[in-house]
Amino acid sequence: MIESHDFKKIQVSAYQKPKGDNLICGDSYIVLETENYFVCAIADGLGSGKLAKESSEAAISAIEQAHDQSVERMLDEANDSLVGKRGVVMAVFKIDYRLNELFYCGIGNINLIVYSDGEKMTRPISYSGYLSGRPQKYRAERIKFENPICFLMYSDGFNLNVKNNDVLFKMKSPEQAVYYIEQCLNNITDDITYLVGKMD
Repeated sequence: MIESHDFKKIQVSAYQKPKGDNLICGDSYIVLETENYFVCAIADGLGSGKLAKESSEAAISAIEQAHDQSVERMLDEANDSLVGKRGVVMAVFKIDYRLNELFYCGIGNINLIVYSDGEKMTRPISYSGYLSGRPQKYRAERIKFENPICFLMYSDGFNLNVKNNDVLFKMKSPEQAVYYIEQCLNNITDDITYLVGKMD
């Protein structure tokens, strides 16, 4: 399933597909924008199916309620929402339009690639582990950027060939990039979610 989101300052397209013959994708995501910032997060529920989806939806709902907080605080809220649930790996980032800075924080194998000013590539690192209601320690990574900026954020359902990055980020729109990646997917062995965004 492909969804597109056109905000005032940024465009995002998203692709989701459940594992194998499953009807439910255990991943959830959120993208939202205010006048001063943009927030994006992916939560990958541990395992697959209904219980994984319940966990990822709980975590994303917590992000939605706390989007005006720091990325560390958003992850804290997501973690608190998972007491008694299966757990998730998760990453969240916030773009501050006023500062031209991106703040990233993640735990587990969610990946983010950021292209800034047409050529500079940054891949922030997530902490190992997962969220399940137990206390966690993490710290945000801060990235200064110059427009235009493009990003690709994805769960662990596929491997991206770095050689394709230049082609990917020269696409005319996030939607076109999403379709391009879809054609490159094969042997999917897990739920998959990826988001492509662009800000001129």
